[in-house]
Amino acid sequence: MGRLGLISLYILCVGCILSCSKQTDVPNLVTEMCDVSINSSGIATKAVLDNGVVLDIASQGLTSNVSDTTVRSVLTYAWVDGVPCVYDNIPAICMRPASAESFETCPHDPVKLVSVWQMGRYINLVIGEMTTGNGTHEYAFCMDSLKDGVLYTSFLHRQPATDAGSFTQKRYASMPVCGNGVEAYDSVCLSICTYDGVRKFVCASAAF
Repeated sequence: MGRLGLISLYILCVGCILSCSKQTDVPNLVTEMCDVSINSSGIATKAVLDNGVVLDIASQGLTSNVSDTTVRSVLTYAWVDGVPCVYDNIPAICMRPASAESFETCPHDPVKLVSVWQMGRYINLVIGEMTTGNGTHEYAFCMDSLKDGVLYTSFLHRQPATDAGSFTQKRYASMPVCGNGVEAYDSVCLSICTYDGVRKFVCASAAF
């Protein structure tokens, strides 16, 4: 199995890591992408939003099938009596871009691009996956080249040959654009293959 397949299995593994009971009276809800910290007991303890705000969610009783790790998630919550109450979470595809040599193939099957934005240390995507639910779509980020201080990357997508794509499934994805130490580039260009052609998003280093 190639690298894309391994990434796909990992996404499925973390896809249902959190659960939260719903309340009858729903206040104003907020949906944001975040990093959720899981402790050694498999309990979600905090959610760090992309703007740096930290939500204490240890009292929510959110459990996980992994431990001692951080997972990328789309959290829907509301403030109830000064406490963030989590109503839903959706896993996000999240991985650093790898060199093209790391992949057996670099498929660029099209997706519907709903939105793309940079916040904090991530480039975030909301995409529409055309599917019939027959097979597993695979995703990754690829480092295509580095030229004149610009890191060129692309969003990889392999659609199963068995999946004709009759309805749209919303997916979330995040690509880290910075890490520890000094980066060897000034900006990042992310290319996304859509049904309307290739779309490009450029993030300047000043935003990292």
